[in-house]
Amino acid sequence: MRSIDLRTVARAVARVSVAPAALAAALATLPSALAGQGASGNPSTAVSRWTPPALPAGKKPITQDTYDEWRTISGASLSNDGKWVAYTVSPVVGEGALIVRSTAGSTEYANIGRGFTGRPQLQPAADSAAQFSAAPAQFSADSRFVAFTVYPSRADVERARARRGTPQPRSGMGLVRVADGNVTRVSNVRSFRLARNGGKYLAYLLEDTTAAARPAGAPAQNGTPAPAGPRREYGATLVLRDLAAGTDTRIEGVTNYAFDENEQWLGYTVTTRDGANNGAFVRQLSTGAVTTLIAGSATYRGFTFDRAGKQVAFVTDVNDSTPRSRFGVYYASLVPAKGKPVAARRLVAPAEAPEGLLIADRGQVSFTREGNALLFSLGNVPADSIPADSLVDKAVYDLWHWKDAAIMPQQKVTANRDRNRTYTALYTLAANKWTRLANDSLRVSISNDGRKVLGLNALEYAIPQFWGEGATDVYLIDPLTGARTLVAKQIDGQAQLSPGANYVTWFEKGQWVAYSTATGKKITLTDKLPVKFQDEEFDSPDIPPPYGVGGWTTGDKRVLVYDRFDVWEIDPAGVVAPRNLTDGEGRRAGMTYRVVDLDREDPFLDTNTPLLLRAVDTLSKASGFWRDRIGADAKPEKLVMADRNFAGLQKARDAEQYLLTQSTYREFPDLWTGATIAGTSKISNANPQDAEYPRGTVELVSWLNGDGIPLRGLLYKPENFDASKQYPMVVYYYEKLTDGLHNYQAPSGRNTVNPLVYNSLGYVVFMPDIVYTDGQPGPSAAKAIIPGVQSIVAKGFVDPKRIGITGQSWGGYQSAYLITVTNMFAAAVPNATVVNMTSAYGGIRWQSGLARTFQYEHTQSRIGGSLWQYPERYVENSPLFRLDRVTTPVLFMANDNDGAVPWYQGIEFYVAMRRLQKEAYMVVYNGDEHNPTKRANQKDIDRKMQEFFAVKLQGAEPPSWMVRGIPFLEKGRDQVKMTPQPARAATPAGNPGGK
Repeated sequence: MRSIDLRTVARAVARVSVAPAALAAALATLPSALAGQGASGNPSTAVSRWTPPALPAGKKPITQDTYDEWRTISGASLSNDGKWVAYTVSPVVGEGALIVRSTAGSTEYANIGRGFTGRPQLQPAADSAAQFSAAPAQFSADSRFVAFTVYPSRADVERARARRGTPQPRSGMGLVRVADGNVTRVSNVRSFRLARNGGKYLAYLLEDTTAAARPAGAPAQNGTPAPAGPRREYGATLVLRDLAAGTDTRIEGVTNYAFDENEQWLGYTVTTRDGANNGAFVRQLSTGAVTTLIAGSATYRGFTFDRAGKQVAFVTDVNDSTPRSRFGVYYASLVPAKGKPVAARRLVAPAEAPEGLLIADRGQVSFTREGNALLFSLGNVPADSIPADSLVDKAVYDLWHWKDAAIMPQQKVTANRDRNRTYTALYTLAANKWTRLANDSLRVSISNDGRKVLGLNALEYAIPQFWGEGATDVYLIDPLTGARTLVAKQIDGQAQLSPGANYVTWFEKGQWVAYSTATGKKITLTDKLPVKFQDEEFDSPDIPPPYGVGGWTTGDKRVLVYDRFDVWEIDPAGVVAPRNLTDGEGRRAGMTYRVVDLDREDPFLDTNTPLLLRAVDTLSKASGFWRDRIGADAKPEKLVMADRNFAGLQKARDAEQYLLTQSTYREFPDLWTGATIAGTSKISNANPQDAEYPRGTVELVSWLNGDGIPLRGLLYKPENFDASKQYPMVVYYYEKLTDGLHNYQAPSGRNTVNPLVYNSLGYVVFMPDIVYTDGQPGPSAAKAIIPGVQSIVAKGFVDPKRIGITGQSWGGYQSAYLITVTNMFAAAVPNATVVNMTSAYGGIRWQSGLARTFQYEHTQSRIGGSLWQYPERYVENSPLFRLDRVTTPVLFMANDNDGAVPWYQGIEFYVAMRRLQKEAYMVVYNGDEHNPTKRANQKDIDRKMQEFFAVKLQGAEPPSWMVRGIPFLEKGRDQVKMTPQPARAATPAGNPGGK
């Protein structure tokens, strides 16, 4: 490590005027007309008017209003008997519908309204929880009914939004009888449940319409005061419906409810305002008999059954009258000893929690898969809050300590999670003993039988993780004593416990390793094999990750692992020699094979049935499904393979019926079903309007980068493309995009390029792949993109004076760098870009709170070391230090709540361009994120990018914002239609208006 010598930096700045040798070679191949332009001027920034070709006959123009017409399919599922498919179709903005369709015939129940499912985001910087997504519909286990949530209508939602103080409209439930399509609707439903097996019953919980009007502790409707003590969450009416008979049983005051998997029991808890009939109960569904597990006014949470339906558990504060509730863990066997009633007993009392901890009421409560142990959670005792007015005359500050495991911004981001953190504990039923397993530093995973526990501890390496060099220690933990046995020290990545808990596996020094939990013996599994099991194409300055594990066979006898192309079958005990399960066919054909497990309920792969594989041709990007056999010497057998993207494969639980999607650039991923994977038929048509709009073509193109490395890219051409004409071209990139060759593109717009939309505007769109050299992220992009663009120009159908570039985030950085080393582009839109790596290195990713150091030293930014190790690299790769050479006009977005790239990078960009008097426009969407979430902001940047490129590449008239800007005092006026205020009449002279 060394300090930064300012003279070294100065030399680096001076050196940026000379490109690296390979880049210089690439630039030397530019057409002479471009190479001779120099920094004194760029004639490509002022072009004559170019008129896009007329739309193909009968086709409509694609506008921003068009975007909202497109629909998506979500929540597609097969009934257990394979005879029906249910899915939801939602527009981008508008009302969605449930469709239930027969897989064997043409019967279809369509347009079953689900309410306002296509909801645009109205707030900036909305997290994923705020992004609305309709819950999938659910089949009953006997395949005779479909239950689904009915959301409020668009009109009701928008009415509530427009009228301040208006209560939010509530959701309901719908029920479709597949025999005849009859739909039953119920209003004000909070939730519903169906058992995994059975299918006779449906339970749903109604909304408590009185809850908003009367707070906890207030008198009930009959005037009886609520019991004193802890604040309670009171229940509502639970309805148990016999689906065949159509009869209902109503249970009042229910807070939690659940079916066991086999529909033998309905369990529920009751908390009412008057304290009557409070407790935890199970109802035997075959007889209707109700058993009281425990009675008492209390809060009950986490009610759960084991998989066999023979045990229940929950947490409750029953008999606790303190203001701050203390919970205990309760358990009941539903198969009691002879002569004893079914009743809940307390397994863990509140006082048994370790000092500073309590039994968490909102943590995990669940049985192990085998049902022989119970998992529950411990939480921190809440700290007393500081009175709001107690710091008025006190210092208020943050202390950033150099030895903090997490820096202060990260602590702020995770504060709620840390405050509510829970720690896994395990109660072993046979031993009548419980053990705390997890703590602040230890994360655990527990075997299906609760007898083996894997612990991972990364806390010791939290500080080096700051710059991307973290690690993990691996332990086995005794579930009865909590004693730890060290398995591995300082591994990169994560370790996993095999499904049968016989082995711990991890990837170490390029090889797969297995550790026997019985003998403590460590075996390297892949070191004698002639292939690599870590990413062969990895081009970041870090340890290449492994390709992954495909699964385990019954009893942990074999583990399947991937190389770049093939699947290997390996004995984790190291006794039987490894074998290439796919017989090397993947590597020979350039085909990637990966395991598809359609039975997620079984933790093991069944060796008695064929192994299903998904395949992708790495050259053509064709995909499909193949099958092979574990333990058999046979080549993979093709089921289906085509130049399209097969995805979303699922199988009916009790029948040979399959469901999947197929898509190409021109074909929406509609649903296909059949009795075999190779024999599917299309059963949906979500976007018939697609045929009304122009849709061009996409193809793979190839060239050599500046180092002679073969590269490929996607080239999108407009419909009715004429190779004898010249078109403007927009170039967009982000790492590698060619894997998306067969991805369907719906018209949409935000801070990226939608090829369908830009084709419709007359542009050719080029998306080149990029490969990187450590320490040269900028030159690597130039060596890839510039020759790629040249190769397209050489084809003759792109006007070299009408080429624009754009990228978002990392692609934005590439764009900003490119315009400092070439003037071949007439316009650039580098959104959310870094321009100064020396200042960005010390920045914060505010969304996560992480410092940005790791991404420069080890990940995407690819410098390969710290600012003190490689000061020249930071300077040489920073566009800021050579912006004086830029002649390309730029538009860029830099949002002031960007959680990934510090928005002051945009300010540095703007200030430099303004100081150098270079044409630049910076757009800041107030309060929004790295990628805008507010729908209006997405559409606005989309429109501005289209307008900017139209001016610079097509010679269109500039919009007002490019001519005169938008002064602060006029902010927002371009977004709304202002009603002119009538001029006030002048007061007649001599009459001041008073008497």
